Amino acid sequence: MTFYKARLDSYNFDFTAYGATKSAAIATLKKGLKQHASDYGINSDWWHDLKNDIYAVEVGLGGCYRDNEPILEKP
Repeated sequence: MTFYKARLDSYNFDFTAYGATKSAAIATLKKGLKQHASDYGINSDWWHDLKNDIYAVEVGLGGCYRDNEPILEKP
């Protein structure tokens, strides 16, 4: 089973979200960033300056990853 992990590293926090598709993972991350803003009483668009730093990668259950790349057994 594969899915996507979206991530944003800010100055104070690392944010991660998951989704069945790349766009779903990113949308979930952005929803969480808006909730974070509400929780901390800051502007809801605080993360817009960092929006180019948001990325999503495909991941699979049971895999180990190094720098977002799967570590594969050698034949």
